[in-house]
Amino acid sequence: MSFTTEIKQELCRVTNTADTALAECLGMLLFAGQLTRQQLRIQIENGTVRRRVETLFRQALDVEPDNQDNVLLVTDREELARIYAAFGYETGNTLPLNRVIVEEDACKSAFLRGAFLVGGYVSTPDKGYHLELVTPHYHVSRQVSALLQDMELPAGLVMRRGVYVLYYKDSAAIEDFLSAAGATAAAMELMLKKVERELRNDVNRKVNCETANLFKTVGAAARQIEAIEALKQSGRLEQLPPPLRETAQLRLDHPDLSLSELCALSPTPLSRPGLNNRLRRLVALSEEENA
Repeated sequence: MSFTTEIKQELCRVTNTADTALAECLGMLLFAGQLTRQQLRIQIENGTVRRRVETLFRQALDVEPDNQDNVLLVTDREELARIYAAFGYETGNTLPLNRVIVEEDACKSAFLRGAFLVGGYVSTPDKGYHLELVTPHYHVSRQVSALLQDMELPAGLVMRRGVYVLYYKDSAAIEDFLSAAGATAAAMELMLKKVERELRNDVNRKVNCETANLFKTVGAAARQIEAIEALKQSGRLEQLPPPLRETAQLRLDHPDLSLSELCALSPTPLSRPGLNNRLRRLVALSEEENA
């Protein structure tokens, strides 16, 4: 089951009052595929959502849609007129957003619920953050955008392939929208997924950093040992001051240890910078000899 389907299943379990049922119907209608003087057409693949639309239309609007292969149709002129009248308008080409219907907070929430059930989509949290509401009506997209702004849920707006898309790409904004629509469990799941993703990314960054440091340490140790062996074979090593010979032997005896670990094993007290300077001096002397 997709994340979008999970959210819609959760929203379909939310109960309504008479006012919120009307507001949810308005959200469904404004994001329907087609609403004209001649017909209302809504294509809904999700059976649970389809049954909720049918139930709410029957209860709140006294309209009985025909179900034809997952497409809900209303073609009866009287039923279409009742739909417009329920929201305070005469029959027209499109239905405006009547702000009186969504004046209360609960009605705003119901409106968003209806809009998402019919025209909403959310990407899987593991693949990023994206929520969108799609409507075929330009004026609806502008009116709903203004409503979302008033609800402190500002959304982006873009036209895509002849439809208008209100969208969010920020996880926190998506969580707020889902909570406002009534999908609190989905919002919590998204939040937990985000935390899990951030923790995983943090662990990966640390592992990558530690791996890079390890390769750097191993590479430096290999160069140091190669330089010391070259000095040893040429007889130059025995001519060096005792501190350098001591450091050279320490590195040869412990080729895999870090500088800090070598300092702990040094016969004489030695700081990490001091040890590093001696090893660099050994490498430089070997390079001078081979030049």
